[in-house]
Amino acid sequence: MEAKAAYEAEKSPYVTTNRDAVNLSDFYAMKDKMDQWTRRIRPLTAALERYERWAMRHHVKRVDAFLLPPDGVHRTIQKLRLQTFGRKWNQFIQRWVTAAIARWGVEDFELNVEGRCIAYDFKILDGCQNLQLKRLVLFNCPPLGSFNSLTFQRLTRLSLCKTSYFGLANRILTHCVHLLDFSIRYCPGYWAGGLRINVPTSRLKNLLVDNCKFGKIYLHSLPCLETFACRGLLPSKIYYGEVPGLRHVGLDYLKTEGDSKVDPSVSNRTYPLSKFLKRIPPIESLVLQFKGPEVWIEPIAVPDPLLHLKKLFIANVPINWDIFWIVTLLDAAPVLESCHVHIDNRSENMASWLDVQAQDRQYHCLKELVVVGFNAVGWQIGFVRHVMKASPRMRQVHLLDGHVVEDKERVLEGLEVVPHTREWHEFERSEVLDDLWDGNGICSPQLEIILE
Repeated sequence: MEAKAAYEAEKSPYVTTNRDAVNLSDFYAMKDKMDQWTRRIRPLTAALERYERWAMRHHVKRVDAFLLPPDGVHRTIQKLRLQTFGRKWNQFIQRWVTAAIARWGVEDFELNVEGRCIAYDFKILDGCQNLQLKRLVLFNCPPLGSFNSLTFQRLTRLSLCKTSYFGLANRILTHCVHLLDFSIRYCPGYWAGGLRINVPTSRLKNLLVDNCKFGKIYLHSLPCLETFACRGLLPSKIYYGEVPGLRHVGLDYLKTEGDSKVDPSVSNRTYPLSKFLKRIPPIESLVLQFKGPEVWIEPIAVPDPLLHLKKLFIANVPINWDIFWIVTLLDAAPVLESCHVHIDNRSENMASWLDVQAQDRQYHCLKELVVVGFNAVGWQIGFVRHVMKASPRMRQVHLLDGHVVEDKERVLEGLEVVPHTREWHEFERSEVLDDLWDGNGICSPQLEIILE
């Protein structure tokens, strides 16, 4: 790598300059440099290739010994994750997958193919007797049009990653009659037409769209759907049709440089939350995650009240945001019982807080407020005090220094609060508590404040 970098640095001036302007001596000097680099790198390349072939042969032997032992060997494998390379090792992958699922009765199988994708026909497993497969994750491995196979009909969980098979989502859900969890992740390319799902007979309960550049998402008919989460790149709109059982929604948006290449206006675009909650069924839980320094949500009132929302979790809020918009969410949820706010203290600038009169707002059902990343700055105290004054049934306010960890395998309830050990000085603790209790507007006599 060092030799190649030196060669590229020396070659660059010759490449960028018009060839006619380069004199003959410079041209031959460049050619000599190229010959020297080639002579130096050739034996290294040959050695690397030999070691690569040697390593892959040992890899194949090891996996063969594990998955293809003699007939007298018996073992039980419930979960297996196989990560390997693509086309060059296709014949080995085919027999490994067959042995793992058909011979050993794997229930949870993940196939992660690096490099060029391969395809596996799951129909060859239909005649096997020992099939226990229930959960399947395919990474860069399209299942070769075998969604109508008996193997797929038994699945309860399916995740397709780095494939463009999302267009067959309706077909997948139609044939996978027992499917409860379906994930589409890292879909290549931008798809202006979006994702459309309309399967009235589906039993699907959990749907995850993760880092896919869909223009729009249409959930026309999924009568059993309970949880829907969209991570990474939110579409311009989400449409909810016949999804009467939907109760939990998670939205996690991150602007990236790739977005502006697809749509140049995306870098300056903001969205009202109503674009993702319009005509939504009566959800009970809403999770919002924000990653990156840019504000993408417009701090305006939600036009359609969230009349059934009981739990609100807002994570990774940059410290330099004006969090007045959180109050608008509280106003739109009259039966909200629990509110969790996680503040990302890695931002440089402080947020602002406009004092809001408590008598203008009342959160009659709010019983719990948790603020993660609390460091007792003025705007945080002002926000907590406002919520306390406006919540006559508040029972507990939990303020802690910490962060949240996300579990990618869980569709919605994947945020775990990790507290940090902070030693509050007694004088500092007393001062914070006095600031929170300041005034006579605290309505709940049973209110407990936990500061850690």
